[in-house]
Order: sequence, then C-alpha cells, then structure tokens
Amino acid sequence: MGEGMTVIKPGLFLIMQQWPSKKNILRRMYRGSRSFQTLCDDYQKCIEAMKYWTQSDYVQALERCNEYQDMMNGLENEIKERINTIK
Repeated sequence: MGEGMTVIKPGLFLIMQQWPSKKNILRRMYRGSRSFQTLCDDYQKCIEAMKYWTQSDYVQALERCNEYQDMMNGLENEIKERINTIK
C-alpha cells in the first residue's frame, strides 16, 4: 500500500455507503468514539446476518431476517441522531 493509504474498517465503510455525503464526519466520529466504532461493528454484523438469513431455507429464516432488519433500523436511527448532533 502507498503512503497515506488507510484501510477503512468494514463497518465504517458500510455506513459511509449509507451516508455518502457525511463521509468526513463519519470518519471523525469513528476515530474519536469507541461507542461509535461498536455501532459500526454491530451494523456490519447485522448486514452479514441479513445476507445469511436471506439465503437460508431454514424454517425461521424470515423471522430472523425481520429481527435483524429491526436491529439495523435501530442502529441506523442511532447513527442518524449522532450525525445530526455534529455540525
């Protein structure tokens, strides 16, 4: 990797895709807050779980998808609130 290249953590990358106009704010929040890092990690885990359950033919797959969708919605709301508190 070249000088100055930084690897963006997967959770942060996914959140940046969700809010592309807020990339710089999100980067700063990630660097400055352990709880925001956890939020990003949780978001990534939810997306991975959703992919898994979407492809599963397990009887309760739809129920699991709905649970993870609810979790993702909650995480997205929390992220939005945090973004809105930063000017």
